[in-house]
Amino acid sequence: MHWFKGNLHCHSYWSDGRAFPDQAICDYRDAGFDFCAITDHNRLEADCDVWRKVEAEETGWPPTVGRANFDLYRAEFPHAEWRERDGATEVRLQTPAELIGRYNEPGRFLVMPGCEITRCDANYQRHMHLCYINLASTLPASEKPGLVQGMPCGWDSSRQIAEAHREVAELATSLGNPPHLSFVCHPHWRYYDMVAQDFIDNPDVRFFEVCNNGSDFPPVGLLPDDGLYNDRLWDAVNAHRASVGQPLLYAVANDDCHFYPSTRTSHPMCLGEAFTMVRADALTPDALFAAMGRGDCYASCGAILDDVQFDGRTLHVSVQTKDGVAFKVRFITTKRNANLCVVHTVSVPSIGQPDKGGRPARTIPVYSQEIGATVSLVEGAKGEAVEAEYTLADDDLYVRARIESDEIAPYYAAGNKGPMHPKTAMAWTQPYAGCRAGAWRDAPHLV
Repeated sequence: MHWFKGNLHCHSYWSDGRAFPDQAICDYRDAGFDFCAITDHNRLEADCDVWRKVEAEETGWPPTVGRANFDLYRAEFPHAEWRERDGATEVRLQTPAELIGRYNEPGRFLVMPGCEITRCDANYQRHMHLCYINLASTLPASEKPGLVQGMPCGWDSSRQIAEAHREVAELATSLGNPPHLSFVCHPHWRYYDMVAQDFIDNPDVRFFEVCNNGSDFPPVGLLPDDGLYNDRLWDAVNAHRASVGQPLLYAVANDDCHFYPSTRTSHPMCLGEAFTMVRADALTPDALFAAMGRGDCYASCGAILDDVQFDGRTLHVSVQTKDGVAFKVRFITTKRNANLCVVHTVSVPSIGQPDKGGRPARTIPVYSQEIGATVSLVEGAKGEAVEAEYTLADDDLYVRARIESDEIAPYYAAGNKGPMHPKTAMAWTQPYAGCRAGAWRDAPHLV
């Protein structure tokens, strides 16, 4: 078994990324990633005859291809194709199939096709984004809809999630059910667009992004919590799921990269700051997704774990040391007799949205602090190894661990603001339920 590092959410010139897809893939490979997928918005092109005009400067949204980056691409990638047509330079975008054929190295680096379903309600007020990985086709409903696809009137976020999940399942069936993965993206982008109830209503959804580095519109910090509202949402969902024996919601982390080192941009970049670590016996979609389905993976925005083990009762975590950095391991659970209801709501005022003129006020449900309570905290000194474990009590619905450090995330250390992830390096194990009568039987990785 090996730990493999991956990113499953990023963008290229096929939609709104500021790089050729070759540049994006090579940047992940060169940054030490083992697997990646480009997930452009409503796009997974098979057409080998798509050309983009080269402009003097990169402008707009989606971005134009600027001359400076075209010159870099042409110089550094010998297979680049361009032409002069009607007095303009055009460059061809490489398809996912071509990229996979060119950059896959069995056992060393894995490229998979991906797509980010990008939809909003009829009033363009709430977004729903869901990525699917390793299904080499666009959804029939997403054929050429634009980068954002509108939904019928009356479809709330819960309905949008359900429909997207159903469409992905049907697409997988039509393709012979290859190993694949789907997850709901950045639930708070742009403005608390999803709440816990949307996931409670969709128990078939197994993964979501607990950490996403690519969002320019972080949520307004008015909720009475520990400052990590995705954690609070996650526990609210799993408390409900565990109480009725449903599969727990697992987490991934992705950097949702739009800007890349290879383009030599001066724009703040987050490549490599959020990722998912998977323990599997092979670097293949089948092995990776099977391991993730067992919970043999963790999400991170910088903290690295040497080991995570759950034997059906006890969760053991070993944190990789780092000079000058202190770590703590926080074990989190919800008790069986906890109040699982919304205890009150918070009104979040309207915020500006550059492309649409504003967002309406939101009413956000707040759950009891009994949900997602810390039951054990193990702290280490700077540069010290930290090992910690917690054994489920009979009244615990599940247990998960959050690893926290005092190391400032590189994005913030550089003076930037905005992405929706913690300001220090962290990691999140999956939640695990005990292997006992009435518990979820799809057991996670066991010692």
